[in-house]
Amino acid sequence: MMAEHDDINAQTLDWVVRTGSDAFDDWPAFHAWLEADPRHAAAYHAMSADIAEMAATVRPVQSAPIAMQPPRRRWPVWTGGAIAASLALFVGYEALETRAHPYAVETAAGAMRTVQLADGSSIAMGGATRLMLDRDDPRVATLERGEAMFVVRHDDSDPFEVSVGGARLVDVGTAFDVKFARGETHVAVSEGAVDYNPGRDGIRLVKGQGLVVRDGEATVTNVDVASVGSWRDSVLAYEGATLAEVADDLSRALGVDLRADPTVAKRPFSGSIATAKLSGDPRLAAPLLGVAIRKRGGHWVMSSRS
Repeated sequence: MMAEHDDINAQTLDWVVRTGSDAFDDWPAFHAWLEADPRHAAAYHAMSADIAEMAATVRPVQSAPIAMQPPRRRWPVWTGGAIAASLALFVGYEALETRAHPYAVETAAGAMRTVQLADGSSIAMGGATRLMLDRDDPRVATLERGEAMFVVRHDDSDPFEVSVGGARLVDVGTAFDVKFARGETHVAVSEGAVDYNPGRDGIRLVKGQGLVVRDGEATVTNVDVASVGSWRDSVLAYEGATLAEVADDLSRALGVDLRADPTVAKRPFSGSIATAKLSGDPRLAAPLLGVAIRKRGGHWVMSSRS
């Protein structure tokens, strides 16, 4: 197991150095490596952050003035003495791994991925989702935006904790879905239980219950267990959701910019949308939603049919 860990570290360091070069152009191979193992992306983001941090401490080599160059859009490249010094420092990378070090994992709109954590838990991420994880502590996560389904290996002595919208969710042997969008938090439990802001005023959610936090007010709801996390199978299921919420979900699922006009934004919708059948075209969902969907400028607008 240790040999496998060392091998991933060696591969990661090689990719970090190669992609940091202006001459690098083998992006298809790099993306194939990232997708080959869920651990690769996490290791790459964490290691590149460490090297960037170390490179920032290295005094740059002074040289004669040169003509102004346009700024690079890729992440910083370390050259000359800076990269040599950074890689020298990198001999102690294993020691760095033992300290708390958060890193981000993101998905693009229209994409999904699953992150396998070292403790045996897994997190399925929907489109346009950003998570903060900690390499040193696989029992914590922060959902900054989007939607994620957590399937947690329960441990009474070390409960799994998710931070979202300024609140805490603590597992009690659990599979649960969390969404944070438009300033609202939605939680749905399909297995076990979750404590929302545990303490005197905390709320325990059990299988078949959900929670909506809107404008600081938390409301407990009943949910269909079978529909919790159904977006992983390209199905969006709703019971009385607003069209504004549906538009936001479709935007993340399809990789489009769909907005609900104020005239329909608060209209409720109950039903299921098979996003795979929309082929990336939100207009195909219009009859089901009872609205018109039209292109306006660089985005789509959901509005009244009349």
